[in-house]
Amino acid sequence: MHPSKRLGLLAIPVLFALFPLLSLFAQNQTDVELRVLWWPAGLSILAGLGAFALALLAYRDAAKAAVLASALVIAFFYYGAVAGWGPSGWWYVLLWAAILFAVALALAVAAHDAWSVNVVLAVAAVVLVAGPAIRIVSYEASHPLLSATDPRIWPHRLAPPSAEGGSPLPDLYVLVPDDYARQDVLRRYFHYRDTTFLDALRRRGFAVAPDARSPYSDSESNIAAEVNMDYLSGLPKILGPRSQDVRPVRRLIADNRAARLLEPLGYRYVHLDTDEVTFPTGNPDLRSAAVPDSLENLWLQKTVLRVFGGPIGFNRSATDRRFRESVHSGFARLHGVTKEAGPKFVLFHTLLPHDPYVFGPRGRSVDFPYTSDAALGSKPGMPYFLRQLRYVSHELLHAVDAIRANSTRPPVIVIVADEGFQAEDQFGERAMRQIRVKGLLAISLPGVSSPRVPGPPNTVNVLRYVFNRVLGTHYPTLPSHSYPEGDYPYQFEEMPVR
Repeated sequence: MHPSKRLGLLAIPVLFALFPLLSLFAQNQTDVELRVLWWPAGLSILAGLGAFALALLAYRDAAKAAVLASALVIAFFYYGAVAGWGPSGWWYVLLWAAILFAVALALAVAAHDAWSVNVVLAVAAVVLVAGPAIRIVSYEASHPLLSATDPRIWPHRLAPPSAEGGSPLPDLYVLVPDDYARQDVLRRYFHYRDTTFLDALRRRGFAVAPDARSPYSDSESNIAAEVNMDYLSGLPKILGPRSQDVRPVRRLIADNRAARLLEPLGYRYVHLDTDEVTFPTGNPDLRSAAVPDSLENLWLQKTVLRVFGGPIGFNRSATDRRFRESVHSGFARLHGVTKEAGPKFVLFHTLLPHDPYVFGPRGRSVDFPYTSDAALGSKPGMPYFLRQLRYVSHELLHAVDAIRANSTRPPVIVIVADEGFQAEDQFGERAMRQIRVKGLLAISLPGVSSPRVPGPPNTVNVLRYVFNRVLGTHYPTLPSHSYPEGDYPYQFEEMPVR
């Protein structure tokens, strides 16, 4: 057989293997940078090649091998797409396997070649892949990535801190629990008083803000605004108010103004996360498959692996176990960083107490009994949120104690929720908009006898306040604004304070 024909046959199962991944990426490319695609794409290509090699061993006929390899690839990668149309379980896997066996048997007994079948498969594979591939190339070409150092982003310039004095500089920790609701929200809507945790913080010298607000209603925008010490008002001017490209926001976390201003003073930026929320191209400390909403995880959950547990499985139990491990390892890395030499600026984000709900109040494993996303923020989901909140509050106190025990100089510690509780409008749209911007804020400053939080207590001002008190800067306090989520991520329309 001519090498070009064999190569064409080989491409058929490879294209079928690539389509589910490319389709998923094309649906989410406003949130995910292109580099995230290469690793799973490589795995897809290897899967297609491996299926072809295995089928070639069975038939010694390249045309028949291409058909069987395509069937193998479809059986593996398309299982979730087909099973999603109706109920599925192990009986469905057996049916899937029976169909695959029938295809293999038909090929084995067929006397004629399979070229006509391959022509149909080749056309189908090319048509499938062409759609998402064109969308990806078009989007990347028309949406160049914005640099985090672009001066157009920030409406206010910040002068660098002075390096004069020569006294040892304190480590600066910003600990960000996701969706940790403010105390008044917990009292009113959850009938829960967070006094155990908040009193423990106060005994450790923290000032707790009773009325803190965030500028936005999503994690990435709030964290980006906080570590860059300004509103993101330049982004809609650069990208357009109807742009849905949120990739620059994560870049503004990974490469932020606070870290750049601290670098000339000798500070080292340490970026930690128990998830991938704050990373533009994947968390280097975690396997992407451990992250609930990562491209790799969502892709593999559509394969036949979704019915298996264990190390290679992606059923609910397996994905929850991986997520628990990522949380444990993330806090362990935070504890390890406390022993490293400073000065350092540490940004640590954990997805807790945000869903998925996998922890009880003492860290025991929990299985959330509902399958719909709507249930997570509903009344059935609220008790699970509270249990996970109690667990993460314990872990945060443990982290504070470790930070202080391993610091040669009293450190600055900020505990700030990226946002408030997220629910499915069960309290009414107006109330939910307010709840989303009401999160936890507590600050500990070394050597300050009467600690307080910055006023107005908007989290965009937190590091301005810290820099002013610790590094002698004179950054003005910004007016407090909050912008709820709109139809577009940069559709900033201010909401009234309530």
